[in-house]
Amino acid sequence: MEAIATGAAANISSEAAKGIFQEAARHIRYVIFYQRHVKNFEDKLKKLIEKRSSMQQDIVVAQRNVEKVKADVQGWCNRVDKLILEEEIKVKALEDKSKIKCFFGLCPSFKSRYRLSRKAEEDATTFDDLIKECQFDRVGYRDVPEATVHTEFVTFESRKKVFNDIMESLKDSTIRMIGVYGMPGVGKTSLVKEVERQLQEVKLFNSVVMVIVSQTPDFKKIQDQIAESLGLKLEEISLVIRARRLCERLKKEKNVLIILDDIWKKLDLEEVGIPFGSQHKGFKILLTSRNKKVLCNEMNATKTFQLGDLDEEEAWEFFKKKAGDCVEHADLRPTAIEVAKRCAGLPLAISTVARALQNKELYVWKEALRQLRRPYSENPSEISADVYKAIELSFNQLPDDPLKQTFLLCSLLRRDTRIEDLLRYAIGLGLINGVNTLEEARNNLLTKTSYLKEACLLIHSDTGEKYWDVHDLTYIVAKSIASKDYQMFSFGKEDDRTEWPDGESMKKCKQFWLLNPSINTLPEQLNCPQLNHFLLYSKDHSLTLPADFFKEATNLKVLALTSLQFSSLPSSISLLTNLSTLCLDECKLGGDIIIIGGLKNLEILSLLKSDIRILPKEIGQLVKLKLLDVSWCAKLKTISNRVLSSLTRLEELYMGGTSIQWGQSSTASLSELNTLSRLSTLEVQIPDAKAAPQDFFEGLQKLGSYKIFIGEEWEWECFGNYQYSRTVNLRLCTSIDDLDRGIKKLLKKTEDLHLDELKGVKIALQELTDEESLSHLKNLHIQNGLDTEYIINDENEFPQLRSLTLQSLPHLISFCSKHETGATGSFPQHELPLFSEKILFPYLEKLWLKSINVTRVWHNQLSITSFHTYEKLTTLKIEGCGSLKHLFSFSMVKCLRHLTDFEIIGCHCLREIIFMEEREEEIQATMTLSLFPQLKSLELKDLQHLIGFCSDSPTQVIEFQALKSLMITNCPELEGFICRPSTEGNQRISSQVLFDNKVAFPCLEAVCTHYLRKLKMIWQNPLPTNSFPKLREISIMGLPNLKYIWKNDTKGVFSFKNLCVVSVADCWSLKNVFPASVARDLPQLSNLVILDCGVEEIVSKVEEGLDSETTLTFEFDFDQLSSLTLWRLTECKCFYPGRHTTKWPMLKELQAYECGKMKIFGTQQVDSPPPLFLVEKVIPKLQRLTLDSNYTAMISGGQFSSSLFHEIKSFMVKRSMAISVDFQISFLEKFSNLEELCISYCEVKELFCTEGDTDNKGTYARTLSTIRKIELMGLRNLKYYLWKQGVQVDHILPNLETLQVHSCENLISLGSSSASFQNLATLEVWDCKGMKYLDTCVAVRGLSQLKKMIIRECISVKEIVGSVEDEATCDIIFSRLKSLELVNLPRLKSFCSGNHTFGFPCLEELVVCGCPELEVFCKGALNAPLLQSVEYGKGKGHWSGDLDSTVQQLHSTKVGYQGIGCLVLSEFSKSIEIWKENIQGSLDFKNLKILEVEECNSMKYIFSVSMALELVQLKDLKVKNCPIIEQIIKKGAEETTIDTLSLPKLERISLESCSDFRSFCMGSITLQCPSLVGIEVDNCPKMYAMASPREIGGGEKTPFFNDKVLCANLQLARLSSTNIQKLWSDKPHRAISSNVRNLRALIVKGCHNLEYLFQSFLIKNIVGLIQLSVLNCKNMEEVIFTDESTAEGITDTCLFTKLEMLELSRLPKLETFWHGDKSETDSPPLFNEKVVFPNLDHLSIEGIGKCRKIWHDEPTMNSVEGYIVILYIL
Repeated sequence: MEAIATGAAANISSEAAKGIFQEAARHIRYVIFYQRHVKNFEDKLKKLIEKRSSMQQDIVVAQRNVEKVKADVQGWCNRVDKLILEEEIKVKALEDKSKIKCFFGLCPSFKSRYRLSRKAEEDATTFDDLIKECQFDRVGYRDVPEATVHTEFVTFESRKKVFNDIMESLKDSTIRMIGVYGMPGVGKTSLVKEVERQLQEVKLFNSVVMVIVSQTPDFKKIQDQIAESLGLKLEEISLVIRARRLCERLKKEKNVLIILDDIWKKLDLEEVGIPFGSQHKGFKILLTSRNKKVLCNEMNATKTFQLGDLDEEEAWEFFKKKAGDCVEHADLRPTAIEVAKRCAGLPLAISTVARALQNKELYVWKEALRQLRRPYSENPSEISADVYKAIELSFNQLPDDPLKQTFLLCSLLRRDTRIEDLLRYAIGLGLINGVNTLEEARNNLLTKTSYLKEACLLIHSDTGEKYWDVHDLTYIVAKSIASKDYQMFSFGKEDDRTEWPDGESMKKCKQFWLLNPSINTLPEQLNCPQLNHFLLYSKDHSLTLPADFFKEATNLKVLALTSLQFSSLPSSISLLTNLSTLCLDECKLGGDIIIIGGLKNLEILSLLKSDIRILPKEIGQLVKLKLLDVSWCAKLKTISNRVLSSLTRLEELYMGGTSIQWGQSSTASLSELNTLSRLSTLEVQIPDAKAAPQDFFEGLQKLGSYKIFIGEEWEWECFGNYQYSRTVNLRLCTSIDDLDRGIKKLLKKTEDLHLDELKGVKIALQELTDEESLSHLKNLHIQNGLDTEYIINDENEFPQLRSLTLQSLPHLISFCSKHETGATGSFPQHELPLFSEKILFPYLEKLWLKSINVTRVWHNQLSITSFHTYEKLTTLKIEGCGSLKHLFSFSMVKCLRHLTDFEIIGCHCLREIIFMEEREEEIQATMTLSLFPQLKSLELKDLQHLIGFCSDSPTQVIEFQALKSLMITNCPELEGFICRPSTEGNQRISSQVLFDNKVAFPCLEAVCTHYLRKLKMIWQNPLPTNSFPKLREISIMGLPNLKYIWKNDTKGVFSFKNLCVVSVADCWSLKNVFPASVARDLPQLSNLVILDCGVEEIVSKVEEGLDSETTLTFEFDFDQLSSLTLWRLTECKCFYPGRHTTKWPMLKELQAYECGKMKIFGTQQVDSPPPLFLVEKVIPKLQRLTLDSNYTAMISGGQFSSSLFHEIKSFMVKRSMAISVDFQISFLEKFSNLEELCISYCEVKELFCTEGDTDNKGTYARTLSTIRKIELMGLRNLKYYLWKQGVQVDHILPNLETLQVHSCENLISLGSSSASFQNLATLEVWDCKGMKYLDTCVAVRGLSQLKKMIIRECISVKEIVGSVEDEATCDIIFSRLKSLELVNLPRLKSFCSGNHTFGFPCLEELVVCGCPELEVFCKGALNAPLLQSVEYGKGKGHWSGDLDSTVQQLHSTKVGYQGIGCLVLSEFSKSIEIWKENIQGSLDFKNLKILEVEECNSMKYIFSVSMALELVQLKDLKVKNCPIIEQIIKKGAEETTIDTLSLPKLERISLESCSDFRSFCMGSITLQCPSLVGIEVDNCPKMYAMASPREIGGGEKTPFFNDKVLCANLQLARLSSTNIQKLWSDKPHRAISSNVRNLRALIVKGCHNLEYLFQSFLIKNIVGLIQLSVLNCKNMEEVIFTDESTAEGITDTCLFTKLEMLELSRLPKLETFWHGDKSETDSPPLFNEKVVFPNLDHLSIEGIGKCRKIWHDEPTMNSVEGYIVILYIL
């Protein structure tokens, strides 16, 4: 064993030794033969490179043949390239190392040679393997080319929704076929191409294929296009086999989209080879067509989208892009804008026209515009051939000629025409066949117009389904086709045609349409023997029809004359025996229409809005008449007896808006209507239901359509647009139960029911509560039921009710009387919900509740099942429900899925819109809670106790996913949109942030927040994801505590890139508007308004440490900003406090007024801080400029070149409060193209005067020929007249067309000469309190071009045209005056008191409103032939046959007091009598703006509190010389529930010489005057307070301004000779502090009971005081008083930062201005070291008896620095 073991070991050792030797030999070989290995490596490498080069040549050839490189070839190439690059470098490195020797250079490096040799051998082997692999048959292969990317698509904002909806529909697995339709040229193809492009990017489909189908589809071509897109080659000839092959290939794709463009009719998808439906569930089709019917009815598209034309702004931007920069040239731009408008918003037309005119001269553009204005030309290329042909093709595809003619009629009638007008013409022309009744004809016509809308030849109208619109280009083509193919001539205002067609054309003419034509004369005869339709609409009252006009047109079937004037109808009308339709709408017919009775074939007669007074007996001869329309014939009183009963074929009778006297001697009776057996439609107004004959209403049961108004004074116009065919409006003084049985039966069929003034009625619908009565009702409106407690007496369903309005029902308890004793009987009666769960409204869409006294609308615990009855609700408006405390719970909100519009206004008790409850688990589990998923508009207004929309959830984000508009106004307690209250100790605290991370608005576009006094911030970081991304408009106003809109954003979280409009006003705590990160990212901002704010900088500086480069210069590029307003920013220092630049390339309008220290204009960028604008870059582009007088002085001083102002068209200068500058008219010479000028509140004593060299004023002698409009506002130094006599205004302003004079209170009259206003077309005079008359009779005779005159709110005007005694009479003709408004002229007695003759030949509109003293219009002769009504209120008019009679009638009925805006009460005026008669509250004060009470010796107070609640518009109150008046507002014993009175717009109070006056408001009531700017009291010796709960007595001192008076915007207080004992309360109060914050001037004189003015704690709030005057106050001891009980926390220094003027006069007890801490008691100085006036420039001191020293011994520099005038009179 041992020998065996030894032998085995020896063998193993031998083999091991042999192996080791061989391995050693191999490694030694690498060293010995290393050069051979390297040489082999180089040879193999060279061969591989040659092979790679050869392969590259093959690849290039393949790519030139549009082949793709095969994957294995590309892989081999990539490996070779990588290997060659890497290994060659490695071997080279080893080779270099091998040459290095060791042992001092005596021996080669064996190690390096070894490594080199081995590496070379390995790589050579790899190279050899790659060479052997290179055995490819083909290098490339053919593949389906990728779709072309369309880069020219333009995104339009108006189309984003359609585009996004299409993309969403393509993602929806339930939608298989989608259609896009629109008129030709609207951009359907471009849109779907962009869809294709985006789908290619996102890879939503494996394949997207687009093919054009066209009008005559080529199936083979369609198949080839689809196949080639899929890489399929169809070699078969048979269409069927090809279709099968294509279908088989398409089924192999997982998901495919086929876009079929331009489909005209049904396309058989199977015949093409397109699998659909169940054949391929991943298959979708997108279609485009110009006909919706093709998509829906023939192709069965699941969803369709209409593509409309572009809006005007988008169209212009697109036009500019296509036409180039040339359109921005000043001379070309106006023409280019007009050309763009003529393209009518069609992208195809815009693109074609713009490219054709690109870089062309102005004359080419003007010629193009001329051609576009003449679209009726038979040469379509003058507009756009492509568009013309496309629309013409659509027209030719209409199936029959009646439909084509109907389309032409629709087109020529243009937009928003009633279907009734079309019906009347179509019947007359015989376009409707195979019908028996007018109703059938109407349905036939509606079907046709619907077809035309689906074909996109007509457009849906917003007015309603029975209206339509026509695209401008469709109209152009239709007009051309009508002229060319149908001999229809149509002339409109746009045609500028002044001549008639030639004789041959007239003879061929079949239809004549004249719509406000430029033609002003008509031929003696209309020589048109083939004419069947003549339509003339003209407002040119000089246009007359000759007597024989129709003599040669006896074939006429339709005659429509609108707005013409006749002394009598042309006699040739009697020859029109073939006439079927006659429309004389809005015509003045001369009172005689007997001639019409001879037109025996007449079927349609319309006299709508004509001036007929009587329907004569001859009309009864029209035995074929089917339709008679006398609607809105205001003068029609009489219908001759038996006329109506003679019209036996009459089917439709329209008499709404008339005052027909029924049943009088020889006049028609209502009973005649019952004899008309075919009558199916009736519109009639019946003043008194009881006056109707017995069984009259019983006879109306057969009517299919009716609108019956019963009762006096229904305003028919308010109900002009009806959705429903059966309407009854009842104004009753009784219940329905007392009505005629026939009315009750009629009501049971009624769809639309209005009930008004149900006196003594407790249950409104007591007689209509059975199921039959309610089954038809769709709209129910009940209002003014003072005694109504319930609507119905049984719990019923309203199965069809769509709209419900309950208004002014102050005693309404509940909707149903049974509700009180039902399931909710646990509620007290006054807390019953309005609706119980058993009242069902399954189809209710609109609910409006106004002025009802319920505490809740629904039961809090209403089950979701019960509340589902409201799930179709789209509009909810709740207004003036002051007792409402509860509205929705979260569970109820879940049911309101379709609500789109939601308004809550004036519900003072409501604290939250959605109240808290136990939320369901499923709601709590979601992270995002979506409320009102379709809500688009939300308005919260005048909600005095609202703290939030709803309460916060700890984990959820509440989302309003569709909301676009949010308005929150006057909600003073609002703490945030989502209320997040918490408590600290016993105090409730909130974040006072409007939007935080708990609410999201992904679609919100506009947000308006006004008068929210608690809010401190609008947006707080962070916000929820995707919140506010679409916000376009922000409006913020009246937020006194707002500190931030956006708090400085450090992380760029805020993104408001779509913002277009930002408006911020009246936010005095706000220090900046934007953080820098927001301001630098506003690419769409176009309008920025900041006014009346405390901002110190527009953009806040980036916080230190956030930017590593402290010297970084920020760029603010406002590329789209066109309008900028910076107004009264008195604290503003700069735009941005750091280094920055600004760009404003599009700025066109700038308003800058009192911008503090911010420099607006400059010429150098190196200024620090830099100016807002560099004049040379900004001013030359401006078109509208408003500046204060500081900047006009700068410009006048010659600092800026006159050439900078050449583009400015409108300029306004307003006086700066800081400096008084006399405006010089010569300043305007710098504005070479100025058209509009406004001079506002400037120091102007005379217009058109200039300074001479010797400081003598002379008359301006130059001409300002470009000025067309001047507005003069607040020029108080302009006394007596606008300019002095002798000024040649017609020379200075030869082209003046508009003059507006506002608030020039010292003007007595305009004082013009007869030549002053020779071109004046518009004259407006407003609020000129001192004006006695407008002008003299001599001057007004020069107003030959005047078309419009408005005189408003001039309280001293007694006559318009002034006259003097013994003045010679003359004729005064206002030859062109069309509109005259005399509004709120409380002293006006007549237009002219002189005995002159006045003529108003063109006067059509006269408004006389708020002129209670106007008794006669004028004393002389008066002629106004066109005037038919005098308007005395909105929508209210009266006419008594002539103007003078009408004015006298209005005066006798006292309508001048209805809705009056200005009123003067005096002991000698008739107004005081009216006031006393109506003192109990029947007068309406809602529109009262100005009230003056003077010399009234019988009034102790003016208003009760309830009367004062209506003073929502009162701005100016003046009381003078009223010796017994004690207060303005008195709180009566019955008004105990009213604790707050708001006068929201009151700006000025003036009280003078009222010897017994005590207090503005007496009683326990808080007076809110948020707009009050000034109060002046003079010589009211007993007045002690603005508001006082009781009479003053004993030692009590009631402050003048106490916590019962809130007037946060008070700027001026002038108090003289009063009994004031304290101005402000001794104790700090928020109301007191806010009252003084904005005070600018305080003048106190002759107030002898005052011992001091201010408590020292108030000083920190008096930040804006500029003037302080204390005069003749005998007991004044110090100006500022410190009470030790309130001294804690008061600053040591009394700083009056802005005080410029200080007057102290005749104050015998005044010792010191402020004692301070009273440490200096021995002869203290008037001003110690703690009183500082850094800006004082006028100091007056007189009669300070106890004062021994003015200043402290060591006054500080600040306390005396800056005095300009120091006056001592001791």
